[in-house]
Order: sequence, then C-alpha cells, then structure tokens
Amino acid sequence: MKNLATALGLAGFGSHSEADRSRDQFFDWGVVAIALFVFASYFLGAKIGFALTFQPHPVSVLWPPNSILLAALLLTPARIWWVVLLAAFPAHLAVQLDSGVPPTMIFCWFVSNSCEALIGAGCIRYLIDRPVRFDRLRNVGIFCFFAAFLGPFLSSFLDSAFVVFNHWGQDSYWQVWRIRFTSNVLAALSLAPLIVTWGADGIGWLAKIRRWRFLEASLVFLGLLSVNVLVFYQLTPAAGSTLLYLPLPLLLWITVRFGSRGASAAICTVGFLAIWSAGHGYGPFSTGSAEENALSIQMFLIVMSVPLLFLASVIEERGKGEATLREREARISLAAESANLALWVYDPEKDVAWMSEKSRAIYGFGSEELLSRDSLVTCVHPDERQVVRNAFDRARASSETFEIEHRILKPGGKTGWVMTRGRCLCDEQGKLLKLIGVTIDVTAKKQVDLQLQLHRQEIAHLSRVAVMGEMAASIAHELNQPLSGIISNARAGERFIDRGDVDLGELRDLLTDIVADGRRAGDVLRGIQSMVKKGAPVRERVNLNDLVMNVVRIVNPDAVLHSCELQTLLEANLPAIEADPIQLQQVLLNLVINAFDAMRDTPLDRRRVVIATERNGDGAICASVRDYGVGISEEARDRLFEHFFTTKAEGLGMGLGIVRSIVESHAGTVAGENVAGGGAQFHFTLPPSAAA
Repeated sequence: MKNLATALGLAGFGSHSEADRSRDQFFDWGVVAIALFVFASYFLGAKIGFALTFQPHPVSVLWPPNSILLAALLLTPARIWWVVLLAAFPAHLAVQLDSGVPPTMIFCWFVSNSCEALIGAGCIRYLIDRPVRFDRLRNVGIFCFFAAFLGPFLSSFLDSAFVVFNHWGQDSYWQVWRIRFTSNVLAALSLAPLIVTWGADGIGWLAKIRRWRFLEASLVFLGLLSVNVLVFYQLTPAAGSTLLYLPLPLLLWITVRFGSRGASAAICTVGFLAIWSAGHGYGPFSTGSAEENALSIQMFLIVMSVPLLFLASVIEERGKGEATLREREARISLAAESANLALWVYDPEKDVAWMSEKSRAIYGFGSEELLSRDSLVTCVHPDERQVVRNAFDRARASSETFEIEHRILKPGGKTGWVMTRGRCLCDEQGKLLKLIGVTIDVTAKKQVDLQLQLHRQEIAHLSRVAVMGEMAASIAHELNQPLSGIISNARAGERFIDRGDVDLGELRDLLTDIVADGRRAGDVLRGIQSMVKKGAPVRERVNLNDLVMNVVRIVNPDAVLHSCELQTLLEANLPAIEADPIQLQQVLLNLVINAFDAMRDTPLDRRRVVIATERNGDGAICASVRDYGVGISEEARDRLFEHFFTTKAEGLGMGLGIVRSIVESHAGTVAGENVAGGGAQFHFTLPPSAAA
C-alpha cells in the first residue's frame, strides 16, 4: 500500500535498504517533501486552531496541530520521526510569535504537543502493523484509547503545568487541563482519521471509483452541508437541541456507504461548522458562556464521532471478510471444477443439505430443490445404503475422513457409481455439527472397467481354449502312431483266427507289438503329465521373507486394481529352508489372489491383505495371509481343500487343492479359519526338519 510518501510521489523513499539509512537520508528528496508537507499542514492547522479559540481562554476548542503531527507520525517510518518534529517546530514558532505568545510558552507548548503525538503514535505503531488503517474494529479501538484518550490525558498535565508556570491566561490548572484535554480529544477523533484514511493510499484509489459513486458522494455531502448550515447558522439558539439530530440520517448514510473515509470527512464537516457558528454567536451552542459553549460542542462532537468511527470499521471489516470469503469460495469452486469434484454439506440439526451445481447434476437434483437427509438416502442404491451408513458411523466415531465407492439411483431408474469422501465436524462434546465432503462421478470409469474385465475374461477363455486345443492336438499327434499300431496288429490277429490258420509264433509277435505300442502310449501320457507338473521338484535354500516380498511385487498391480492395501508383518532373521521356491511362490500367489476375490463387497477403506511370517516355539516356520472379506461359510469350511470344490461362479476348484498338495509335499500343513474383526486367514507351516 502507498503511504503518505507515495501519495506525494515519493515511492522510492520507502524502498531504501538498511545500508541506505545513513545520516545523509535527511537530504533525500522524499524526506524533504514530507518535511515541507508537515510544515505547511502544521502552520495551517495552528492558524485554524487560533481561529477556533473562545476568548478569554488560551486553549482552542479544537486544536488541529497535535492531530496533524500525530497523523504524520502514523504515516511515516519511525526512523524519520525526528525530521517530522523538526519540520513542525518552525511552523509552530511562526504561528505562535505572530499571535504574541512569549518564546518560553511557545517552546513549552511544542514540547507538550510533541509528547501527545509521540505517545499516541508510538502505542499505535507498536500494536498495529503498517499501514495504519481504520478498517478493523480492533484498530479503531486502539486508536481511540491511545491516541484520542491516553495521549491527551497524559500530555494535558504537562501542558497545564506549562501554562500555570508561565502565567499565561487567567484560568486555573484544572481549568486549563480540562479544556486542553477535551480539545485535543476532539481534534484526535476529527482530524487524525481524516488525514490517515485519505493519505494512506494516496489519490490513486480515486481513479477506480465509478462515476455514480462520485455523484452519490457529492449529493449526500451537499445534503449534509445544507442541513448543518440550517442547524448551526439559520436556526436561532432558542430553537432547541432537538434539531441536532437532523444530520444523523445523512451521517449514517455516509458511514455505511463510504466507510471510514466518508465518516471522517463527515465528522470534520459537522465539527468545523458547529465550532465556527458557535464562535460567531449562531446555533444551539452559543447560549452560554464561552467555557460552557466550548464544552458542549466538544462533548457533542466526541459522542458523535466515536460511534461513527466504530460503525465504519465494522462495516469495512465485514465487507472485507465477505469479499475474502467470496474469493475463497470462488477459488475452491474453481479448484473443485478443475478436479471434477462435487461439493456438499449436510447440517443434521437443521436437516438441510447444500450441494454445488456439479453435485446436484451428479445426483439428479434440481437447482432450486430443497435437500434433506431423506433426499440423500434415497439417492443411494438400496443394496449400498447399509455400507454407506456403516462408513459414516465409523467416521463419526473416530472423527476421521471416510471414503467409499457406491452406487446411486438417478431419475429414470438409471444407476451410477460415485466415489464419496467426507468428514464429520463435531464439537468438544462429540455432538455432530456438520458433515462435509466431495463426490466424484466414476460411472464412466466403472463402465470402462467392466468392459475391460469382460474383454479380459473373453481373452482368458480364448486362451484356455487355445491351450486346450494345442494340448489336444499334441496328445492326438503323439498317440496316433501307437494307437494305429495297436489297431493294425489286433486286426491282423483277427484275420489269422478267421482263416483258421493260427501260427502261434506270429500271434505272439502281434501281441508283443500291441504291448509295445501300449507302452508307448503310456509314455506319452506320463510325459504330458510331467510337463503339467513342471517335472520333478527342485529343492534349494529359500528365505521365506524374500519370497513374500517377491510375491508382493508380483501382485501389487492386482492390489491397485482391486483398491486393496497390501501389508507385511515379517519376522526378522528367519532361517533358510530347503524348498522348491516356484511351488511355494505358487502357494502364496493362490492365497493372495483368493484374498482379493474375497473382498469384492468390502468397503474400500477396509480392503486390506496382511502377509505375515513367524517362527513358532518349536522352530517351525509359519506364513499366513489375512483378508477382511466375507470370511469362510459354514458349509464350505470342511471342503476348502477338496479338488473341484469352489464357491466362485467362475472358479474351477483347483487353487486350494494345489496349495495343499504343494505344502504336504514339503511335509507341512495348511489350514484356514475366520478371524475376529472380520475376514479369513489361511496359513501354512513347514516343520523344523525343513529348516536348513
């Protein structure tokens, strides 16, 4: 923001580095311009202050120089405050000498004036960061207490002592203190906010104001000026103080519409007209003595100024808060739209739900349709409602974020898929305040996934058909010759018998050939069987933990596809075992794939597979695979490891049978059972004799 130096075209001054802050900074053109501006303002303010003095008292009803000095200190860096004070002194000296004030009194008054400005500016600058503004309630409160009350309160003791000490005037110490205190309080409330609010940003903001705002400001200030002239000049003093309320509607209008700038300008306008008219015998403040008139005007203007300044700060602070909130909402909406996120909020106490336009489009709600809990529940597919409710209950109990993928019902009976992520906001007592979240429409992704799954199934089916065809062709080719030989020799024997001429030697040769061909066919079948079994098992030293990590790497893509988290709990320093690594790897793969399949209907936040290894007390090594799926049904528990028994619509019933065969070939055991907390666990144990 621009400060007073910026407004004077001195932006370069504010950018000086610490290295440039040397004793020659006084000759910086920015400092010179500030000094000249302070000199001229202080001189003019002192002239106005003398003009507003009610004789015979030596204290003005409104003394502007102190407030001008205070405003200058608030708008300039603390390092050049001495320049500001030094520039004000010649103006103070010139005005006071011209008014016939003794030099001693001139110096004493400048000391008290400077003390007042330094007290107020020092406290404010300590509590409020630059630039000082009156757009917050806290800032106005600090200004009113330290600048408008504490500074005049403390400095008035010194000022009154100077007046009595120099025998200047006829008033007593406490009369001077009281008049000086109220005069400077009024000046601080009237002039300092005007100078600070209008000088902090320079004049650049004027170019941004629209013409109709200029027209409105001109008309309302013209109306305020007219009403003030009527109240303080045209009406007789006997008209009564009730008419002082006439400017109030216009003052409120200006404050509400134009903030602290408008309020400070309006306060100064009313203040100067009221004091000037009373000093010339006009208006409701000219009926008593000079001291009474001065006190009446001061109290009236002080009581009017404070509420207007506070009201202006509240309005500006609220306006900035609303603007910040709108900007934040716009950014959030833009980010949500860019990420294809639909926002929603549910208030359980009022049973009211808010949804963004994107979210309403996903669920099929109208833009003006009122939403409640029933509206949200109705959208969820009936088969998914309990799952969604359970996810919500867990999130509420743990105050954590929940995430779930489920189906929804759209108008017209259509079904869609959404990914919902939300969080419960609760108070300190655990009472639910609001439920906030985002929704992503994943219907298109689900359709693509289903199509890909169908394609994979078709490809797998075709592959199996092709493999079966190749195997059948290989078996037919290998068995064709021995079977043909058996048939030929058998028919030859039949012909020998039919002719009745049976040569036992030849018949024995035929039978020998048939046996040889049968053995050849048996060898073909055993070879194919050996190929299917991958030959004889090859045993070697194997680290089971390394084998588990290798399996994790293999199945990790499947885990991502199934939205499942893989965890390992591996006991360190497991001894190596003598085993066939390929076969043990096949065991683990079958168990992990089965675990994925068992969690098809499990909520996404609970899909987890845990692979663990440990060494039992007797030295045996155990490996287990735990899932959080539907578990093992009662009817399937006794037939788990039977060949061709399966609970899957597309299964062959060979996986667990192969697992048992491999484990038992290693002299181990395998078992499966349900686990507390949901899901099942399959584990196999290799005896100590298998350990290296």
